[in-house]
Amino acid sequence: MRKLVIAVVVWGAALPAWASEGSAETFLGLPVVLWKTLNFVGFFGLLAYLLAKPMAAFFRTRREGIGRQLEEATKQRQEAERLNAEMEQKVASLEGEITAMQERLRREGEKEREALETQGEAEAARFLAQVDQEAARRVEEARALLSREAAGVAAELALELLEKELTEADRERIFTSTLERLKARAAGGVQ
Repeated sequence: MRKLVIAVVVWGAALPAWASEGSAETFLGLPVVLWKTLNFVGFFGLLAYLLAKPMAAFFRTRREGIGRQLEEATKQRQEAERLNAEMEQKVASLEGEITAMQERLRREGEKEREALETQGEAEAARFLAQVDQEAARRVEEARALLSREAAGVAAELALELLEKELTEADRERIFTSTLERLKARAAGGVQ
């Protein structure tokens, strides 16, 4: 409003200079330039008076809206920065977890491999022990079978030899001596 007053004063000071230019036109005893100036000042004064409150309200609400939008944008930027920092932290944490998991899986794989090797060695030792036991058992069976067969063959050979070499007198003497030994045993004496 102060600027308007200054503009009117400057205009009014320049008015006599315009009037003295030789213009003889007047209206109600005042130069036409003065009337035009008063008309101009009155129109813009009335316009400023009528538009001052609505324009002030418009600019105030516009300034408040821009302020709210600026605050909202600041909040959103802060939230985005917070989320970005949180995501970076999660990514770093996940990278650490992945590394730890890989290390844990490698150690578990090593332990599993060692356990399988130990188990395989134990199974192999057990199998070899079973093979050794089975071989020893079969050797014993074979020895027993061979012993029986050898005894049978020896008995057959002895029988053949006895049949060839044994005479009737030898048979009578063996029979008599075996009979006497049996009688002696039955009687309680041993020979």
